[in-house]
Amino acid sequence: MAPSLTRREALGGAAAAVMLASCGGDEPPPRGTHPGSGAALMTSLLALQRATVAAYGSCEEVLRGDALAQVRDIRADERRMARSLEIAMTGDRIEIPPGRTPEEYARTFPRLRGPEDALRFADHLEQRQVRAYLDAITDFPFEGQRRTAADMAWRQGVHLGMVRMLRGLSVAEGPFVTGAL
Repeated sequence: MAPSLTRREALGGAAAAVMLASCGGDEPPPRGTHPGSGAALMTSLLALQRATVAAYGSCEEVLRGDALAQVRDIRADERRMARSLEIAMTGDRIEIPPGRTPEEYARTFPRLRGPEDALRFADHLEQRQVRAYLDAITDFPFEGQRRTAADMAWRQGVHLGMVRMLRGLSVAEGPFVTGAL
């Protein structure tokens, strides 16, 4: 079983994200794809976003009621996030790779037999994305890229909280301890 993200880790990561995103020079990043440009990481994050949008589509097939409405809202935000990455990539003159079809993604997803499976899958997706964006903050070479990653990490943390509530779990796995950062 994959390790879970605690509230302290998520909040600590978000605080660190804001601090790290503000670090760096005022020089604009050079345009285009070259070693050290962050292009490969940006492309990887876009692929993860696209897979997540498709995954939420699979979740929608087995959900009903409030859970379905919430997951549709999350999926819509995931689409906006993917579009934001594409816009950032265009601005940095990074080639946007073609995505897979929903069917290609679906072959890689677990079989979702009901709402519990779908929400557990969504929980794992969001934890993976929070970690990916928090890691990206330290890996991106330019301030604008770090700010984008920090914003995405925060939004994924919100999604994770929403999914945990839908699962009947507390939004955070443990108490928040002040002064822990």
